[in-house]
Amino acid sequence: MKNLFSTPKNLLFSIAMGILALVINLYPIPFFANVQFIVGNTLTVIVAVLCGPWYALITSMFASTGLMLIWDSYHVFAIFSLEALFLGFCRRRDIYALYGSIIFWVLIGMPIFYLMANIFFELPAEHLPFVTLKQAINSLIYTSIASLLILMLPKLWLFETKIKDKQRRTLSKQMVYFITLMITLSLLFSALYFNFISLNKQQSLIKKNQQETVFHLSYAGEQYIEMHTKVIKNAAQFFTLVNNTSAEQQPLLSNLHNNYPGFISMLITDDKAKIVSATPITRFKDIHSSNHLSVKDRDYFIEAFYNQKIFTSSVFVGRGFGNDAIIAISAPYFQKDAPLQPAGIIEGSLDLKYFSAIDYDFNKHKNQSVILTDEANSIIYASDELNLKVMSPFKYSIHNGFYVTDLQLLNLKNTASNIPEYIYASKELNNGWKIYVIEPFSPLLKQAEKQMLTSFIILLAALLFSFFISNRISQLLTVPLEMVANHFGKLNQNDLNTQVLDESSPREVYSLYQRLLTSKQELISHQLALEETVALRTLELENANQKLQELVDKDPLTNLFNRRFAEHKFTEIRDFCLRSEQAITVAVLDLDFFKAINDSYGHLAGDECLRQVSEQLSQHFKRDIDILARYGGEEFILILPMTNALNIEHHLNEFRIKLAATKINAPNSEQNFNITASIGAITANASYHAQLDKWIKIADDNLYQAKAQGRNRVIVSIINPEAES
Repeated sequence: MKNLFSTPKNLLFSIAMGILALVINLYPIPFFANVQFIVGNTLTVIVAVLCGPWYALITSMFASTGLMLIWDSYHVFAIFSLEALFLGFCRRRDIYALYGSIIFWVLIGMPIFYLMANIFFELPAEHLPFVTLKQAINSLIYTSIASLLILMLPKLWLFETKIKDKQRRTLSKQMVYFITLMITLSLLFSALYFNFISLNKQQSLIKKNQQETVFHLSYAGEQYIEMHTKVIKNAAQFFTLVNNTSAEQQPLLSNLHNNYPGFISMLITDDKAKIVSATPITRFKDIHSSNHLSVKDRDYFIEAFYNQKIFTSSVFVGRGFGNDAIIAISAPYFQKDAPLQPAGIIEGSLDLKYFSAIDYDFNKHKNQSVILTDEANSIIYASDELNLKVMSPFKYSIHNGFYVTDLQLLNLKNTASNIPEYIYASKELNNGWKIYVIEPFSPLLKQAEKQMLTSFIILLAALLFSFFISNRISQLLTVPLEMVANHFGKLNQNDLNTQVLDESSPREVYSLYQRLLTSKQELISHQLALEETVALRTLELENANQKLQELVDKDPLTNLFNRRFAEHKFTEIRDFCLRSEQAITVAVLDLDFFKAINDSYGHLAGDECLRQVSEQLSQHFKRDIDILARYGGEEFILILPMTNALNIEHHLNEFRIKLAATKINAPNSEQNFNITASIGAITANASYHAQLDKWIKIADDNLYQAKAQGRNRVIVSIINPEAES
């Protein structure tokens, strides 16, 4: 602690990393239920590795503040501060961070975290192992990430004031650690990913099963009520038609009841609301002994008799015919001679225990329970294992806590708790009733815990195996390096001026570097001298090649390209114009009466004439893609790609006129003369022909025509695609 302020850079670094960790920890990554993965502690591990325990403690306090704000628990300061100090002291003893993290959580962290969670967290005992195991795995993740970041980021790896190793690490140990690190991180992410996918799939299956169950239960319930409603309706119509006496109605009613045992009881009243017939028949005897039980105060009589409609009552407790929770379905029947005058009602008390049979049929292979409520949210039916009282208000709370899941959760027993008890699905029936299918949430959490524990055990086994394999692999590299170092012999330390490698470099590489340094300095000196010689020889060779190439491709008199170069270049130009679908002009130019100039002014004047003509050609046809070549004697060939067929003749005539107006001075003489030229040309698409000779043949024919027509003229043949075909 006394050296905490001795390195201001480390102090500022730890505070900055702590503030960043605080912000990152405000946004944990949800996994499943109340399990969240934190990433901000990665920065605490980085500070512990680079700066030591006390600076790591500062960073940890900031990072834990972010967790305290979202988890509302002060335990994070204790557990993560201990972790930061432990990793910092491990670094001072040259223990790698990942190894230190495993030691801490197996021996210290998990027991303390479990104890503190049991005391300070409002979690069921069955949830604690899962949360504790999650935290240990989370620690391995952010420790592995921190170690990789230090390795991959040069600013961290070369941190100026970082803790130095007490002893230079061997290359073998470094390779083993880095391979173990990569395998650990890969396995952790793979295990978490597959666990996440598996849990999501299980949640989807549970959700689908519940939705299917609640749909079928609601459909069966609706059909059950609808069928018995139709029975009452049809019975009322029948009694209207036959208009029997009460004595005659009794056997008919009993027979109807026998056919539809879903009714607990059935009765018929007269227009005074007195029961005249009832079933079971034993109740009819009770009716006579009670001097005609009246039901004029019951809704099923009032609604059916006075409003003359089929009526389905709310759930109520029977009177006179039992004390069960029932619903009454009633309909009026009418006097035969007065069809608008009700003669009484027929009523059936429907047994709602039918839902227990449906519940049993659907749930005998599932861990599901059923709750049915009426429109007033009173319990009509509840599975026995729930111990809910029939006709009591259905009290529950929808879970909106920090348990992250795709499922709908609710609490029945402890509605104020943040810990969900049941997974549920619900559906409202046509009559306003609501049916709930629920199952405990804890089995799914147990399954997640089992998967997490299995992944952790597999991870530890894989780490041991990878440690052994990576150790063997590293030996394959380090042993040959030692042999190479020994082969070069010992290095004289007095000859060293600078040390490139620092204390973090592997011992074997450092040893090899020391022994090879002297030889390398000598080699560099010889190499520089050799490179200078090679560079000089290369420059001379390039200059010679350039001159040779000019001699091969250029005409020495006119400095234009020669015939061989033009023929060779034509293929490239034609391929280029083919791709862009452009036209090519090939022109043959011949100087008129050139022999007379040689005879009159001498061969030196003829040579000067050729140079002047070449210069005029280069000035007039000045595109980089134009090929101007001396074809032989006083003949020149022009290969002009990407030409306009409408303008090419005008362009050639411009040159012809310009040349005719040029004054050429004869060397060693004050005489000057003019020269004219005849030009024959062809303009066609590049696809016209692949051989230059075919183009020259037509251009040459046009040249002869120009000569025959008096010279000093241009004749161009424009070949269109139709003519080509």
